[in-house]
Amino acid sequence: MSPNARLIGVPGGALRLVTPALVIDLPALRANLAEMNRRCAGAGMALRPHGKTHKCTALAREQVAAGAVGVCATTGREAIVYAEARIPGVLVTTPIVQRAHIEALASLHHEGADITLVFDTIENVDVWESVLGRTARPLRALVDLDIGMGRTGAASPADAVAIARRLERSEELGYAGLQAYSGRVQHILDYRERRSTYGGQLDRLQETLAALAAADLAPAVVSGGGTGTFAIDAERKIYTESQAGSYCVMDVDYDAVELFPGEPNPYRFALYLRSSVVSANQPGYVSINAGFKSVSTDGPLPRVREGQWPGATYRFFGDEFGMMDGAAGCEVGDIVDLQTSHCDPTVNLHDFLHVVDGDTLLDIWPIDARGTL
Repeated sequence: MSPNARLIGVPGGALRLVTPALVIDLPALRANLAEMNRRCAGAGMALRPHGKTHKCTALAREQVAAGAVGVCATTGREAIVYAEARIPGVLVTTPIVQRAHIEALASLHHEGADITLVFDTIENVDVWESVLGRTARPLRALVDLDIGMGRTGAASPADAVAIARRLERSEELGYAGLQAYSGRVQHILDYRERRSTYGGQLDRLQETLAALAAADLAPAVVSGGGTGTFAIDAERKIYTESQAGSYCVMDVDYDAVELFPGEPNPYRFALYLRSSVVSANQPGYVSINAGFKSVSTDGPLPRVREGQWPGATYRFFGDEFGMMDGAAGCEVGDIVDLQTSHCDPTVNLHDFLHVVDGDTLLDIWPIDARGTL
């Protein structure tokens, strides 16, 4: 249990949290969910948001309740936790190759969990068939295609066709379509540059779809894309569903990306790291209890929440500490909310999401899909 559980429903409880604590602004979160669902509907795409962003079954349920057809999972651990919680439509976007994860997910499938896998080798299809054995319903499967990232995925249209043909012959697995995702392009700041770079990758996807259609293997599902490429995906109309994830909570990194041409960013910050001032002994800055162990370092610096301490800026100051410059009048015990630099790895450093509306702590959601096992 979180040490802050005693503050749920207490007037002003959100301002008395033991810190550092990750905070979810519930009205902002729900506004983001509604906005993305509206845009997906307008683009003719389903939304299957990526659960690696938050690793939280309670937040996944919020997304499904808002209109998502399911959630994505990257790791075996995420997939198992979401499947155990019976989150519908769990798409595991990484090929699952470790025996322990295969056995656990196969068992959950037999128990009725709604799981879809991806495959980028025929050999992995063989392994899964041997573990699944006889099943009352085939386990849905997509071909994973590399369109330019070089991380996972079939390397060519011919390889994709071969895997699809193998899946179609399977009695234990059911061929359902294609996945194609490119992470590197998501954070290209300039829209035109991102559209140009990503456009070549989508051309590769279209070439593969044509090869599949020629082999009488046209996919019913084409899954991929992300928050950074959503506008381009909506324009190209290749994907049947979007895997966008970070839109739901946002971070400093994505806030700098021109997500839509000629439009301001439509998504609000819904995730903050709430910290406290622990020392104000030095002139010009204060020390807060949020350092390398509380917020990810793989992006731009975190930002002080807009309007909270005007003119103040954050710098890392050690494992446990951060430095806030230019915060006139800030005293020991004062709250400092930070907009996180990169939401996904920041969430992975914490155990709980503290759900707030204004100064009221409404609930505490465990980040229960954390971990690797």
